[in-house]
Amino acid sequence: MKTPVQMLETVAAEIIENTVLLEIIYKNSNEDQETDCAMACLIRSMQKTLDITNEYIKAYDKASAPPPTGKGRD
Repeated sequence: MKTPVQMLETVAAEIIENTVLLEIIYKNSNEDQETDCAMACLIRSMQKTLDITNEYIKAYDKASAPPPTGKGRD
């Protein structure tokens, strides 16, 4: 299992990738095929980033939950 830092590094790498795609869209905003492909790729990449982030949140939530204290030891 990845550490929280590794998880954040993975998300950061995805964000960097998405930033590069946004730059391509900005530079080629004349609606040509390259721009359309970059936009579609960006949408897929953002969805993937969201899915990964949600999975990391679930995993981190489970890993950081306090251990049960037992009956009558609240």
